[in-house]
Amino acid sequence: MTAAIANAVAFPHLTPTNAIGWLKAVGLLRLSGAVGYWANDCFHLEIDSTESLVEKLLQYQPKPFASPWNGKSIFSNTKELEIVLASKAQRYALMREGYQELQGVLQPLDTKGLSSDKKKLLMMPLITSKVSNSYLLEWIDAVGLLTQTKQEAEFHKNDLLGTGGNVGTTDFCTVYFQACSKLWDLETGEPSIEAKAFIRAAVLGKVLPETLVLKGLLGHIYPAADYFDDLAPSDKSLEDYINNQGRSSQLANPIDLILYLEGATTFTGSSIPRNEIQNEGDQEHTLASYPLLLEVNSGTADTSDRTGRAYEIWLPLWSKPRDWKVFQKRVTTYLSFRLKNQVVDTTDMLNELTKRSESLGFSRFTRFGLWKRKGQGNYLVYIGLATPLKSDYGAELGEWRFRARPTKEQSQSQYNLLTALHKTLYQLQQGNAETATAIKLLGQIEILHSRIQAKIPPSPQLSEKWVEAVYKEYPIAEVELAAALASTSLTHKGTGRSFRPFRELLSSARYVPKSGTRFWSHDHKYRLKTASLEALCLSLLQLWSTDKEYHPSFGWTHWASPDAIAAFIAGRTNDQLILDLALGFALCKSPTKLARHSSTQPLPELYKYAASLQWCRDVALTAQTVNGLLTGSTVPLSRQLAAVQKPVVLPEHIAIGKRCALALVFPCQPFYQFGEVNA
Repeated sequence: MTAAIANAVAFPHLTPTNAIGWLKAVGLLRLSGAVGYWANDCFHLEIDSTESLVEKLLQYQPKPFASPWNGKSIFSNTKELEIVLASKAQRYALMREGYQELQGVLQPLDTKGLSSDKKKLLMMPLITSKVSNSYLLEWIDAVGLLTQTKQEAEFHKNDLLGTGGNVGTTDFCTVYFQACSKLWDLETGEPSIEAKAFIRAAVLGKVLPETLVLKGLLGHIYPAADYFDDLAPSDKSLEDYINNQGRSSQLANPIDLILYLEGATTFTGSSIPRNEIQNEGDQEHTLASYPLLLEVNSGTADTSDRTGRAYEIWLPLWSKPRDWKVFQKRVTTYLSFRLKNQVVDTTDMLNELTKRSESLGFSRFTRFGLWKRKGQGNYLVYIGLATPLKSDYGAELGEWRFRARPTKEQSQSQYNLLTALHKTLYQLQQGNAETATAIKLLGQIEILHSRIQAKIPPSPQLSEKWVEAVYKEYPIAEVELAAALASTSLTHKGTGRSFRPFRELLSSARYVPKSGTRFWSHDHKYRLKTASLEALCLSLLQLWSTDKEYHPSFGWTHWASPDAIAAFIAGRTNDQLILDLALGFALCKSPTKLARHSSTQPLPELYKYAASLQWCRDVALTAQTVNGLLTGSTVPLSRQLAAVQKPVVLPEHIAIGKRCALALVFPCQPFYQFGEVNA
């Protein structure tokens, strides 16, 4: 990222690799009033010193955060609520005023015997319509949103704040109140003796016994929760916890909680209708605003499995200094797009981020999966850093991928292929996969779906960038030959129009130009065999010889280089790789030029003559000549050459005749012209 600015203070412990570190950074950005940025993988603030920041935080005023539907809410604890309402301290004015207003709004409600979920559905619309306190509304908007469908109301949680401001039996707001009361006296508002030590330890990232509370405060977002081992046993001493490499989520500095909640409430949720719905007649809603909560389709990414759904959260990193208000506006306004633009999985998200990241100034995103931990609910687990690409050819598959998701109703082979493809496309956009892998999978899926007449439509035609990217990864003969083979098309001799491109010979995929749609045709006759490259070559050669009016040589083709063909004839190529790539390249436009043609390796003369007959427009290689070469005989070739005034003397039998015949499927620049005297 960028180098640190001279007057900025770095916070090495606030790294993008754990959720609490990132959210504490946003909390500090908000409460400091300064500008901040990410550099060298840690957070920086433009402040005079850390001590000035400590003094600033010492003046903090607790806010009226409350989730009154929770069983452990402060509104369920009359004693604690009365203490706040009775407080005369100016420091607690915001909390006191907000709680007073909320108490007045909720007082007429009869919630006796209702579950927490039922209370949420009852209280949320009332609070959002009756309460005017901006701090309280900020909290309500952040914990989740309520949507109303034809059937019923539904609450959509923000996993950054648990299932509605709580994790298990721990209510964030109650613990927030307890943390604040530990730091600032409820009667006088004065800081406690240890308040400054707590703040300094949180700001500097120090872990000291006197600045830790043994009771768990941060639940699933404390750095220690990134570990999968069980909680440290209760019979251990405080020192044992500290020396346990941070592996206990039951230790926390109360300032960490305050900073975390200040960071998390930066973001609010809003409901945006979705066009695609699962059940007819339903209207689906979701959290469409920050924090980029992404439902990963089954089998799409590292955090998912076949039957369930997993979630990921993406948090942006920026390298240019900005204050909290600018940051909040950008993420809640311009990144509020999940369903608005049909962002349905990781690859689509990266596509959308690609379009926005540069203008928003977000250089990278830190990615977290919400993983389940035994008896503890979901935990934010760091997965990696994502860098949206400026040019993302994988986005061409965006709409198709939404319809080509793996589901449990599919056969195992179909499910496995789709799962592998989704993962590969996602990894490709992160720079962690090869285009060649994606191309091979796309080709296999095309053949499978064509044969089973899948409900999933054919893939759209892809750009030539895919072919070019594969060659950049592997500048080898196999890629050249596959690209040349995929460019062949049955073309009419008189008009030069393509009658059947390579893809339509392979599969039943067809295209309707007027509607711009693709479908699987029921009239397709499978004339090409794809069990092996040899089988494909033989079926192609047979097809090309059946009608003299249609042949690839009558149209444009991508020529393979003589050296690539020489390697194939000599048996130095991976034929399976050529086949796999050709099936995938059939879905792509052919590049005008892939590589500089080289001709340093010798080619058999009989091949050069046969290839010239095959790829000159004015002549046609006969089936007898091809069959003769397949058996090692050159006699039919010699007779055909004599017939076109090109008499040559060739050995009657040749050991590599079969490879020479198979190589005739690769378009090449003719080596000889016919109708001339042989020099």
